[in-house]
Amino acid sequence: MAKTYIAYISLYYIPQGGEHMTQQAGKSKFSVQFIAAVIVTLIVGMAIGFAASGFFAGPQQGQPQQPAGGQPSASKKVIQIGFTLPLTGSLSSIGKIWEKVAQMAIEDLNKEVQAYGFNVEFKAVILDDGTSVDKAVSNVQTLAQQGIKVVIGPAASSQVKAVKSFADSNQIVIISPSSTAPTLAIPNDFIFRTVGSDAGQAKVLATLAFQEGARKVIVFHRNDEYGNAFADFFSKAFTQFGGKVVDMPYQPDLSDYAADVNSLASKVQTEQADAVVLISFDTDGGNILSHAAESSILSSVRWFLSEGPHGAAELKTPAVGAFAAKVKLLGTRPLFVANPLYEEFKQKLKEKYGVDATVFCDNLYDAVQVAGWAILRAGSNDGNAIRNALVEVAKHYYGVSGWTIFDSAGDKANQDYGVWAIVKTGAGYDFKDVGFYQNGQIIFTEKPYP
Repeated sequence: MAKTYIAYISLYYIPQGGEHMTQQAGKSKFSVQFIAAVIVTLIVGMAIGFAASGFFAGPQQGQPQQPAGGQPSASKKVIQIGFTLPLTGSLSSIGKIWEKVAQMAIEDLNKEVQAYGFNVEFKAVILDDGTSVDKAVSNVQTLAQQGIKVVIGPAASSQVKAVKSFADSNQIVIISPSSTAPTLAIPNDFIFRTVGSDAGQAKVLATLAFQEGARKVIVFHRNDEYGNAFADFFSKAFTQFGGKVVDMPYQPDLSDYAADVNSLASKVQTEQADAVVLISFDTDGGNILSHAAESSILSSVRWFLSEGPHGAAELKTPAVGAFAAKVKLLGTRPLFVANPLYEEFKQKLKEKYGVDATVFCDNLYDAVQVAGWAILRAGSNDGNAIRNALVEVAKHYYGVSGWTIFDSAGDKANQDYGVWAIVKTGAGYDFKDVGFYQNGQIIFTEKPYP
């Protein structure tokens, strides 16, 4: 068989002078020099590998032949990619949006690979893990039993930590779009993350809080893998700036946090803190803020948030929105700034499903893309081969979340961070990106609050 040459070609955008944005007369402008940089990877002899392995000989035996979104021919190979997503539980508000992103990503992946001439059809097998550690493990095991070697998710770092042993032992490639705990940055395992670890974001959040005038903060955080690690790295960065930190963990996954918020108010008063840093998910974050809005003590200090609750409907209620304006609430989130591909992605998601892109939607979309191309490059359903192919594919894929190249621990190597606020619009309250981190400082593109 003749050799097959396949090229991945990506357009990426290099900011002029190394800057993403400049601020002029109170308005932000993209200072972007559009450079069409062609990144070409030649995959030589792929067809020989496919033929030898039989991987693309035809449909998987015993697997469904009717993928969502298309009618495959009888000879088309169906390849399943597993998903364990938080459709219920403490991340359900944004998890339901992620489900739509996953579906759109699979549709786009199929169009792209078929345009390249691959006679394959990718199919999403989506399971709900309820933001639960045990359910995430069960889902990964269930998907593995179906012969699936690539699983997108789970979302939370505590879940990723729980599935790691099984994934490593059974060579199941895990690609989480949202796990950020620095404690999971471990080389040579089967865990990949299409987002940077919180070692970087914690420093950005500390910079934001200190730059905004906070000097003594209460770090009110989830008592889990994500919250504890984030709080630890934040505390180190904030104290290096000269600030003081009082650590205050809370038990995650409670039905109500009224008692915890009362304790927080007492702590703020006793410690004479000038700010609260909240490290939460969406449902717990929304509940905490709704109770904080009723406290005169907590309404008199600044609030700074991690990316966890970004995009959650619970934060767009009138009570929380008014509270956010009163305390001039600001948060940080991983975001590749000034990426036109991301703007196109947001518009398409809105037009297709009527939803706004929340935190990690772009990372999830790109996780699907690199997973699909890695499976094709590997030419087999071998987990180790797919893992090795994933590293190579990510080097040459520039997507809606930016360059997907992994570092030595399998995390996104290049990560920017944006600053967000909750602002009042004609339709109510909503999230809005209002700044970004660059060269050790926060640069605001607009004034979020009066």
